[in-house]
Amino acid sequence: MRIIKKRDVICTTHAIFGVFLVTLLYEVFPAINTHIPFVNAAGIAAIASLIPDLDHPKGYLSRGNWSFISIAIRRTTMHRGWTHSLVGAMVFTLLSLIVFLQLNANPLYTFPFFLGYTSHLLSDSLNPTGVNWLWPWNRKKFRIASIRTGSKEEAILHNALLVLEVILLAINPQY
Repeated sequence: MRIIKKRDVICTTHAIFGVFLVTLLYEVFPAINTHIPFVNAAGIAAIASLIPDLDHPKGYLSRGNWSFISIAIRRTTMHRGWTHSLVGAMVFTLLSLIVFLQLNANPLYTFPFFLGYTSHLLSDSLNPTGVNWLWPWNRKKFRIASIRTGSKEEAILHNALLVLEVILLAINPQY
């Protein structure tokens, strides 16, 4: 039996939250599925939700193949610096657009990318440390709750999001 480590729960909480927001969006606007297949949007949002933590050496993507990018980013910022702001979301979304265009992929894929990326910022806003959404114009960190990373409350949030996601997919199985 594999023991789930704290950083794995954090990683999956971010990914599940990104996929959950995409699923909600598809529930409200089902016509999106004709332009961006749900499975593609969900996968893109899940990956994008992990990118802000490239500014942390223990971030999920900071290890392995992405480590050289993480090292470069960490030279420009501390954890929850510019990568955890709307500026970071715009920079990485623009980079994703360039990648999608190079791959001859649908440029509309930048939308679920941006949603996944900002879902990370929103979920980190639930943490007592908060997020500086408006960096560099405003130095104040925004927080809406006090759910500590790796806490029992985060595990509850993680499991609740997972259950809600399963319910949404069961209600609307065409995705």
